Amino acid sequence: KGQSTPLSQTISYKVIEMADIWKILTTILFKICPTPLDVGTDIWNGVDFIVNDSPIWGAMCLGLTLVPGIVKGVTLFVKGVTLWGEKRTWWNFLGCVIFCLFGWILLPLWTVIGFCLTLCQPAPKPGDPITQVEVDSHDCKFLEVNTESMGQVVLNVSILMISGLQEKKFLFPGDLQLLSLSISFIMIIKSAGEQHFFRRTPYYPPSFGESFLVSIVLCPDIIFRVLALPLVCIYLRWLSIAPIVAILCLNYYGAGKRAGKCGLTFREDRLSTAAMSVISPSVFINGYSNEVLRVVEIPTIQKDYYSWNRKTFAGVLFPSLILVAILVNTTFVDEFGPLCQILSLPGCSPLTITVDQFNYILLPLVILSGLFTLVHQFLSNTAFLARPMRYEEQIAKDGRPQSAENKLPSSTKKMWFGRDCLVSCAAGDNHVDC
Repeated sequence: KGQSTPLSQTISYKVIEMADIWKILTTILFKICPTPLDVGTDIWNGVDFIVNDSPIWGAMCLGLTLVPGIVKGVTLFVKGVTLWGEKRTWWNFLGCVIFCLFGWILLPLWTVIGFCLTLCQPAPKPGDPITQVEVDSHDCKFLEVNTESMGQVVLNVSILMISGLQEKKFLFPGDLQLLSLSISFIMIIKSAGEQHFFRRTPYYPPSFGESFLVSIVLCPDIIFRVLALPLVCIYLRWLSIAPIVAILCLNYYGAGKRAGKCGLTFREDRLSTAAMSVISPSVFINGYSNEVLRVVEIPTIQKDYYSWNRKTFAGVLFPSLILVAILVNTTFVDEFGPLCQILSLPGCSPLTITVDQFNYILLPLVILSGLFTLVHQFLSNTAFLARPMRYEEQIAKDGRPQSAENKLPSSTKKMWFGRDCLVSCAAGDNHVDC
């Protein structure tokens, strides 16, 4: 009505507008687009392999897109959970079948819808909790990353070593193949930092800067495993099952041994942690354990288990790589040597990688990256690496970090004897006979 607007009020309006714009851009670029883009390029890459007379590679690429849905459906079936409640009925079995068959589109759609709904909410203030829908979207994204993206990266690197690049699709030979590999690799690195803080406080996720710094810190571990696992798989073939099983078993033992000091002795926690920390160090906690995050020392668990996880991979993969180097340099002298035929090694069929490329490029690169992770582990206590990881800090609900206690409250001393007792003791019910 002709009255002038105060300058302070104008500035506040602009800040709100910029905050909303930044929220929309970050949500679209870093939350909504990556998951369907990753799944879409994987499906396109698999179909392209089939069209170009590589049905085995194509079937494996397409099959990996079904893995997240299968894991989700089987998990819900075993727990007796359906979308209509926790009652084991034929709806439970039907939901399992639906997820197994159509999870490749349901889970990305679930993720996209959950993050799109956050755009309808006002820009959160520091420390404001996120909705359960967004928490579920994060869980679906982490499931897709730790199953499909991990498998696609290992598979595509193996394909590059065995068959080389495919025909040109857009700009250069193997462009679609490298695009699918790059997007999956970026998804893994991006999610590694988010998982580190998300498991501490699911309803209070980290900022972009916090997760980005942790992703950089964990990047050497991811590079080492992305290069070492394909080498072991393509040169040892079926014999590679032995080191992979050894890694999973040692991870399971380490999760119970290390995390057990703080009460994370549930079998579900150990299984999820062992299975989901193959491509990068991470600690996974199931939903019911979230009730006791305020009394369980998550940062200390992460610090101890990351150290165990890195030493496990170095202790298993280094001897495996030495065995691969010995076999490569002995079986490739004679293409059809007796050792090659007995072990059914790839030396019986030519690869795109020559012996010299393996000896002077791949093997030194993998060993150096593995040694760097060990050096990285020794330096993890320094301020330069410990500060981004916040090993000694728990994320508080008001958005400010607080010091993590190294001692559990007395009400949780016996909480690991049962799940119901665990939740009751965490809720402050001292009348429960734990």
